[in-house]
Amino acid sequence: MKSMSLEVEQQIRQLDDWIKTNPDSRELKRAIAVKLSLQGWAYRAIAPILNVSKGFISIHKSRFKERGIEGLKLAYKGAESFLTKSQKQQTLNWLQEKEFWDISELECYLIEEFDVVFKSSTSYYELLKEAKISWQKAQAKNPRKDEELVKKNNKEFQQVVEENKEGILNKTIVMYALDEVHLLEGDLISHLWGKITERLKIPLMNPKNRQTYYGALALLNSELIIEDYPAGNGENTVNFLKKLLEHNPHKRIILFWDGASYHRGEVMREFLAEVNRDLEPENWRITCHLFAPYAPEENPIEEVWLSLKTLLRRCYRFCKNFRVMKDIFELLVEFQLFNFPDLKNYDAFSCLI
Repeated sequence: MKSMSLEVEQQIRQLDDWIKTNPDSRELKRAIAVKLSLQGWAYRAIAPILNVSKGFISIHKSRFKERGIEGLKLAYKGAESFLTKSQKQQTLNWLQEKEFWDISELECYLIEEFDVVFKSSTSYYELLKEAKISWQKAQAKNPRKDEELVKKNNKEFQQVVEENKEGILNKTIVMYALDEVHLLEGDLISHLWGKITERLKIPLMNPKNRQTYYGALALLNSELIIEDYPAGNGENTVNFLKKLLEHNPHKRIILFWDGASYHRGEVMREFLAEVNRDLEPENWRITCHLFAPYAPEENPIEEVWLSLKTLLRRCYRFCKNFRVMKDIFELLVEFQLFNFPDLKNYDAFSCLI
C-alpha cells in the first residue's frame, strides 16, 4: 500500500470522527466506503464487503472530495409534512404487512418510494406508533449482584491502579480490561419493532452461526486487541494471553476480567505459574484481578462490545451471510470505529484520568 499524503491522513481522521458519532446507516456505509478507498483498498475489494457497486464508491468519494462530510450526508427536504395522505396510508399498509421492522428499513422505504427523508427521527416513531407497532426490548437485572461487594472490589482496583501508576505512566506496565464477546447471527435483528398485539417472532437462517472473540482494551488509550477463537475455554484464553505478551515484550501486564471458570481453571493457573516463575509478585509478567460476580457493567470493554454491536446492527442490510457479518465486525474493530469508554464513569479506574 502506498504511503499516504498529509491531506489524505487528515481526510481519514475527519471520516473517523464523523463515523464515531453514529450517523445514519446509509451515511455510515458511504463513509466506510470512502475511508477504505482513501486507505488504498481497491473498489473490487470494498464492493462485496459493503454490498455496494463500484459506482457507489466512486460517486461518494467524489462528493466527499468536493464537499467533505456534507457531501456524504442525506439531502433533507425541509420542515413541512413530507407525506401526502395517500403516501402515508400506503406506508402504514406496508408496515402492517411486515412481520418485523427497524427504523433504517423504514427510512429506506420512504426514500425509495417517495424520495422523502424526515428531518427528525420522531416522525418515523410516529408512523410506527400509528401502525400500532411498539419497540420490544427487555433489560435484565441480575438479583445476585452484591452492590457492597462491587464497591469493595472497586476500592481494591483503585489501590492496584495507584500502586502501579508510576509504571503505567512510564509505560513499563500496561493495564487491560479483558472479556470475550460472542457474535451470533441473531445479533443483527435482536432489537426491532413489532406489533403491539403480537409477540415478535424472528426467523433466522442459521441460529447456530457463532463466533467468539477475545478482546483486551488498553485502559490508557483506545487500543483494542482482538482474536477470534472457536469458543471461550482455558486453552484459548492462554493462547490469547500469549499474544498479549508478544504485543508487550518488555512490559508487565495487569488484567481485569470476570470470574469465568476458564479464567481461573487449571490450564490458566499452570500458565501463570510458568510465565511468572521465579519472579516476585511486584514483577510478575501477568497479574490478574477479578471483577465482582454478576456485575459485567463494571468492565469498560462491555461498553465497547455494545458500541460495536450497535454499529453492526446499523449495517445489517449489508450482511448477506454470516461471513460478511464477521468481516464487517472486524473492520469496525480494525479502524477503531467505536467510542472509547469514559473512565470517569468507572469507579475502579477513574483515577487514571
